[in-house]
Amino acid sequence: MHPFKDGNGRTGRILNVLFLSSQNLLDEPVLYLSKYINEFKEEYYRLLRKVTESSEWQNWIIYMLKAIEETAKHTLNKVLRIIELLENTKEKIKSILPDIYSYELVEVLFTQIYSKYAFLEECKIASRNTASKYFTELVESGILEKEKVGNEFIFKNVALYNLIKE
Repeated sequence: MHPFKDGNGRTGRILNVLFLSSQNLLDEPVLYLSKYINEFKEEYYRLLRKVTESSEWQNWIIYMLKAIEETAKHTLNKVLRIIELLENTKEKIKSILPDIYSYELVEVLFTQIYSKYAFLEECKIASRNTASKYFTELVESGILEKEKVGNEFIFKNVALYNLIKE
């Protein structure tokens, strides 16, 4: 499950997720076990110490299984909330910006937290000028925030950013 002599717990957590993926128990390696482990750090180290000192594996395995279970529940809940947000955003754009609405546009806004003109061009949704118009309207409607990074502008999906940040 983990106890590497070098103390590198991240390696163990990555191997857990990769193992679950290899066994077709995860479609994508999306379990972030570190959050759970950091929340229950004292228990983590106490059980790890018992494995190291006296080979007491049972409680360690139970702890890791609970970490996987709780993380899976949290991740599923977050994914469902992202899907709900995507649907709500789709309906909002259809309602207030029907001239620019396309499902492909909404997909781009949810593929990454940040979008830029080139994303719409690459997906053949809009030319550079049209992409600029779309993003301006999305900023004015409160769906996106415009930020300058270096010499270019990027557009943050605010609601998605806040949801993922939780």
